Amino acid sequence: MSEINRPEDGYAFRVPTLNENGIPVRSGDYWVGADLAEKWLRRNLEGNRKASTLRVKRYAKAMEEGRWKLTHQSIAFDSQGNLIDGQHRLLAVIHSKTVVPMRVHVGADPSTFAVIDTGYGRVPSQFMRVTNANIIKGAARIILFAEVCRENGSEASFMHRGSFDNDVVFETVDQWPELQEYAPAASRIYRACGSSSTNMLAVLAQASRGMNPGAIDAFVEGMILGEEMSKGNPVLLLRNRAIARMDRSLSYRDKTVLYGTTVKAWNAHARGEKLKFLRFIYDDKSEEGMLPVSAGKGSTGMREKIPDVY
Repeated sequence: MSEINRPEDGYAFRVPTLNENGIPVRSGDYWVGADLAEKWLRRNLEGNRKASTLRVKRYAKAMEEGRWKLTHQSIAFDSQGNLIDGQHRLLAVIHSKTVVPMRVHVGADPSTFAVIDTGYGRVPSQFMRVTNANIIKGAARIILFAEVCRENGSEASFMHRGSFDNDVVFETVDQWPELQEYAPAASRIYRACGSSSTNMLAVLAQASRGMNPGAIDAFVEGMILGEEMSKGNPVLLLRNRAIARMDRSLSYRDKTVLYGTTVKAWNAHARGEKLKFLRFIYDDKSEEGMLPVSAGKGSTGMREKIPDVY
């Protein structure tokens, strides 16, 4: 590599000298590319947690876009030369085909593997010093849920609270500044008609990156005021559902239905379309492999696909 001592963010990185096991002879800050990552992953300790495809893709995207930063977290090898921490970061290097700076620690006590990434489950809102932290946290999880659905061909899944680790939620909040921007509007909608603020915030944030962000103000105003909307207006239909408390169940199934319904309403509004009815079909008794159906034509055991936010 020609630029092994190129300074970046005040640090000077270099290519590591490797021992007979292919790992650095000493700890340090190094440039890591696909070749090194593949070599180090061969030392991955058996029993390391299963790699998360979602996390690898998010890390890889940050690397590809030049947003990857050096932190205190290290690629760690124990005294036996086994990789005990860092598999997701190394997999992301391979996936992104980039060369990024990494902090590497060698010679760690093997017994520390048992306590890496364990302990008391910290709640992200405890550390987010922002207004509406709980709403933002919940909306970030819904955005992650939508990403998983897209990766699965838009097939819906249950919106489990524990599906995403706290650090992934933090990353999502950082990558979606629109969550903080639209949180007050989502809160006002909840106070006006009872529509879930976390669900609404997730849709508004995604809509701001969609095809018609200029339609957001009218959507929010309609949900809050409920005025000057004629029959078939998707915003009015969504608002009436909220007022009728049709989406107040706390079950995972109903959270999925609520998200799908809200996206449908936004998409119709953003496209200037009228709707005869507004509903999203998701029956948790569906048989595996059953085809999705259009709203209004469903029957027991049928599921729709999660629509993308327009």
